[in-house]
Amino acid sequence: MPDKIPCSAIVFDFDGTLADSMPFLESIGVEMMMKYIGISEEEATSRYRSTTGLPYEQQVKMSFPDDSRNQAAIEEFEHLKIERIFEQELFPDSVATVERVRTKGIDVFVSSSTFQPTIEEYFRRRGILHLFKAILGYRPGFEKGADHFNHIHKTYDIPYDKIVFVGDSLKDFERSRGFCRFIAVSRMFKARDFRRLGHKGPVVRHLSEVTSYVSTV
Repeated sequence: MPDKIPCSAIVFDFDGTLADSMPFLESIGVEMMMKYIGISEEEATSRYRSTTGLPYEQQVKMSFPDDSRNQAAIEEFEHLKIERIFEQELFPDSVATVERVRTKGIDVFVSSSTFQPTIEEYFRRRGILHLFKAILGYRPGFEKGADHFNHIHKTYDIPYDKIVFVGDSLKDFERSRGFCRFIAVSRMFKARDFRRLGHKGPVVRHLSEVTSYVSTV
């Protein structure tokens, strides 16, 4: 049996962790870079994946600093995302995993680079918004990582060392550093990718495995 991580809160990433939305997001993210910046599909895919886990606005600006074409790419991406995000399905074990975590007496949060109202509406349409203690989404000056972890710590009086963040991207792991424990979900990135960055904690292939690594405080 794996060593248990004692925790009071589990924070799930949204895109690619709870929702099977990464193929869709990557397709439009790559398309916008090709359309507006004029790069090849191969280069656009590489740049998108190297910054996956960040808001698209930051992905584009990191890849093409001070490029006057960035804003048009960002605006069309966000328009297409809102238009079709509600079509993207949850992973088959997402709801059962969240419910099992709750039965352990552990609070469940969502931390995402998607806008908060969008995620709330996504869960509301599926009748599961009530499963989450709070939904934390992106807005300028308040994003996944330090902002969200500090908010959870201060608002809900949960110690940092009793928070576990579950995410599927290398950026998710990087943003957990110095704040909380991390469980990696191996989908777009493999275990070796997380290990290469220094992640020594659990790496799971299915979300349902998360519950075997956590316990109540």
